[in-house]
Amino acid sequence: MSGIKRFGFGFSVGLIFAVGALQAQEPALNIQAPATAPVVTHEVVAPVITEVVPVVPSAPAPVATNVPLPHVAPVVVHTATNEVVLPVTHIEVVPTNVVVVPVPEVVVIPESEQFFVDTWKDPSFAVGTRFMQVKLQDTKRGTPNDGSFFGTITEISEIQDNTPDKVFIQARLFHSPVWFGVSYDHVSARTMDDSNGDGVADMGGSDGDEEIKGYIPYLQAAWDNETRFTPYVQFGYAFYQAKFLPNSWGDNGSRGVDATSSVKGFELGGGLGVRLYKNLSADLFARTMKVDDITGTWHGHGASGGPFVMTMSYTAFGAGVSCKF
Repeated sequence: MSGIKRFGFGFSVGLIFAVGALQAQEPALNIQAPATAPVVTHEVVAPVITEVVPVVPSAPAPVATNVPLPHVAPVVVHTATNEVVLPVTHIEVVPTNVVVVPVPEVVVIPESEQFFVDTWKDPSFAVGTRFMQVKLQDTKRGTPNDGSFFGTITEISEIQDNTPDKVFIQARLFHSPVWFGVSYDHVSARTMDDSNGDGVADMGGSDGDEEIKGYIPYLQAAWDNETRFTPYVQFGYAFYQAKFLPNSWGDNGSRGVDATSSVKGFELGGGLGVRLYKNLSADLFARTMKVDDITGTWHGHGASGGPFVMTMSYTAFGAGVSCKF
């Protein structure tokens, strides 16, 4: 038994040494109970910050003036929820000094319609001719040998000439609507008296014809436009040569007239040009002419028969053609 006791004592001692060796190799665990958090007896609510926190942008790059810039709204931060509200960018249009020049629309006029267009620069010359129907303004005067035109001549009548020979030429002044021109004019009047004694002047008692012819320098204002029609007015001053053309007064034409040979007149006229094709136009014309009285004496068989007066003022209407170049 003593051997068994010794074995048991040795086993116990070995076990104790083995446990000590294991404890020497592993660290001791220090386990403590967790600290208990304090119990909150009431709810703490953080205040909501409604103040707008502006965002300070960095220095912007240089931009051109008068260019619309975006307006950046501030960033709003709620401290309670830490929620960031992103700004909404608004574009504001800033008034600028930029002048927008409209591009003119180019209108192409068909060739068939180009003759409707005229300008005050081109063309600058015009020529034309007219025929005129004349109406004398003073056709009766006094009684035979008493305040008559002369002698027994108490009435005159116009001689119509439908020949289109009233030519004119004119030029534009200084690229304007004003023209300077010269026209040719001639008018004739036949004398009449009461040859048959019926109290009515007639051609049977005519002593001859009075004729004036000459040139009329004038200024004309014409309203060129984009239509067919060009209205105009003109003012002129006439220089006439007057001549009496006697018929066979009997006695082999021994009677005659000595009268002024140069008279002047003032013209007031107007008309309407109607474009026919390109620069070719028809011309409608009216004129009133105040002519100085032609005065003198008449004589027969070498003796003076009395005063001679002829009034050649007239009104006329006519038509013709003209061409500009």
